[in-house]
Amino acid sequence: MVTEWGNGCLSILNKEGLKLASIGGEDGIGSIKFVSPRGVAMTHDNLILVTDDHRICKIAMNGNCIASVGEKGHGRLQFNTPSGVTVSPITGQIFIADRYNHRIQVLNQDLTFSHCLDKQGTGPGEFFKPRGVAFDTEGSFLYVADCNNHRIQKFTPEGKFVAQFGSKGSDPGQLFSPGAIAIDDNNLVYVTEWENRRLSVFTGNGDFVSSYGGNGSSNQFNLRQV
Repeated sequence: MVTEWGNGCLSILNKEGLKLASIGGEDGIGSIKFVSPRGVAMTHDNLILVTDDHRICKIAMNGNCIASVGEKGHGRLQFNTPSGVTVSPITGQIFIADRYNHRIQVLNQDLTFSHCLDKQGTGPGEFFKPRGVAFDTEGSFLYVADCNNHRIQKFTPEGKFVAQFGSKGSDPGQLFSPGAIAIDDNNLVYVTEWENRRLSVFTGNGDFVSSYGGNGSSNQFNLRQV
């Protein structure tokens, strides 16, 4: 599943990358209408979560909206441009990168408020415009792409800071405005970099593995947003 911010839709692709269906947008299925969809994740009961504008939506596979919460603001269940979203493999709780509120807001499965990781700053466990969130396969650790601090932070599911890796730059192992983050079955961490226009790969402990792309066209990237 891929959110298309410019087209206002969510596209569902097969493993070969062929589009199977769209939700939202001009020709999409279902009743949901998006403003600026960004993050996407699946719940334990196979419903789709999408961060959109200043809210989060829970959507059935037929495109109908089951529930949504949120409005622009700084309080509980309020957001300012939420981006990445992930679901705890253990508890099913929903973790949302509330970007311009400089925090990670945590919701229960029914979209009620649970708690926040909300220290703004540059120190360990603090955030400056976080964009991406992801759990490892066991649900043991939460990884946050702390965009304007140019690093990845690692936490326990309860929010205790564990480690960080990355620093501002373009050398191997450095990061420049990390955005989306995903973790595969081998617990390799994949990070898109907004300014370096590349995909960097790390181990779960933060050791650099490889990077792909760069500013360009063929087999490279030329994106201002990821």
